[in-house]
Amino acid sequence: MTEKFFDALIVYINKKKVLFILTLIMAAAAAFCFFVLPKVTAGQPVKAAVNSPEMARLNGKAILTYSNSDSVLYKGDMLNGHADGFGTLYEKNGVLVYEGGFSNDMYCGQGKLYSEDGALIYSGEFKDNLFHGQGTRYSASGEEEYKGGFLDGKYSGYGELNSAGIVYAGEFSEGLLNGEGVMFSGGNLLYKGGFRDNLFHGSGVLYGDNGDIIFRGNFENGQYNGDGELYGDGKLIYRGCFSRGLYNGEGEVYSGDCLFYSGSFVLGERTGEGTEYNENGDVRYSGAFENGIYNGVGSLYVLGSLFYKGDFLNGKRTGQGKLYDFDGHLIYEGGFLNGLYDGKGTLYDRNTGVQVFSGNFRDGKALEEEAKKPSVPVVSEPAKTEEPPEPSKTAEPSKTAEEQNAKKGSA
Repeated sequence: MTEKFFDALIVYINKKKVLFILTLIMAAAAAFCFFVLPKVTAGQPVKAAVNSPEMARLNGKAILTYSNSDSVLYKGDMLNGHADGFGTLYEKNGVLVYEGGFSNDMYCGQGKLYSEDGALIYSGEFKDNLFHGQGTRYSASGEEEYKGGFLDGKYSGYGELNSAGIVYAGEFSEGLLNGEGVMFSGGNLLYKGGFRDNLFHGSGVLYGDNGDIIFRGNFENGQYNGDGELYGDGKLIYRGCFSRGLYNGEGEVYSGDCLFYSGSFVLGERTGEGTEYNENGDVRYSGAFENGIYNGVGSLYVLGSLFYKGDFLNGKRTGQGKLYDFDGHLIYEGGFLNGLYDGKGTLYDRNTGVQVFSGNFRDGKALEEEAKKPSVPVVSEPAKTEEPPEPSKTAEPSKTAEEQNAKKGSA
């Protein structure tokens, strides 16, 4: 009887042990499923095909493959089925397209964009799939093409552009050179000043290959416009007003180191009132010009003395005028044609001022029938010869230290 009791007790105890062990195993499995397994699988990406029902449920690390293919399309962070966080995007052939930040399936934050052959195109900040913020754009050869600010995919703010051997450092807007900047060519300073829509605009200085100044002044749409100074071989050629790249308005033309002309211009030609000087700085002509030729009323000088005062036509003395000798004595007054006496006129004795002849002239000679008429001596009042205009003093424009340094190719 006792033996049967102990046998039953042992059986009961063994059943309890088995039940306890099974309970422990179940508890361990539950703990593994609820606590360990999520942590282990949390770092493992979930794989799904693009546009599949599983894709919409993806959160955390994931791998998206092309439809009906094992080729990876995207690998990275997902949020509610959308690329969000850090990830990489691939072509079907495995070539990397993009690596960096994503937000709602769009490039966002820091990232790198690659070409179809795997070459780096851009490295920097993105927003809504566009270059936005600070970044660097690369050429097909892998060299830096642009480094600086971007706004909605376009150059904006300060940046440095290197294209076709031309280097620009300055301000951008809407992807174009807009604002202040400097431009270099072959390592030499080419231009410093204002830009608008990729053209020189506003105040600026244009330099030659040797560092000498070509133009200093105002630009408009890439052309000289407004006040400025034009140089050739380091010497001043013109100082004054420009319009659309041409002399227009008041200005001065220089020849060598001497002033050649001072006065009015219209569309690049001397037109209006002006004064012309010889190589010694003496006045040669003062009066009206048209298309670079004496035309209208003016005064002609020889060796600093008034020689002729009157009308000009196409550069010739034609019309009414007065002729003087080198001592300022009036010798003729009347009509001229192509520089010769013509029409009605009067000759005077240069020494006494006495009227020698008054009548008609042709080809510079008095008509014979009138020359035979006895003339009545008439003493004219001494002619009041005018002083020539005061020559302008040539003044070389002062060059700043910055401009002097330009010859060395520094900005």
